[in-house]
Amino acid sequence: MEIFVREAFVNKQHTVAIFFYLKKAYNTTWKYGIMRNLFDAGFRGRLPICNGNFLKDRQFQLRLGTHLFAMFDQEMGVP
Repeated sequence: MEIFVREAFVNKQHTVAIFFYLKKAYNTTWKYGIMRNLFDAGFRGRLPICNGNFLKDRQFQLRLGTHLFAMFDQEMGVP
């Protein structure tokens, strides 16, 4: 991120960073609730769409030693 900020400053461009503070643990955060909070806060347009795309259809896979388990859908929480 530091590189983007520096390049934007040199090129006299704008850089925007948004940080979210989640009260609950990441693995129990309700994805729909995040989107609803953004909407309620007045966010419209590309930001909620980008966040929604980041949160949807996420999967993970576990490895224990040399055994690789099947893919699991991440229904709750954030990556």
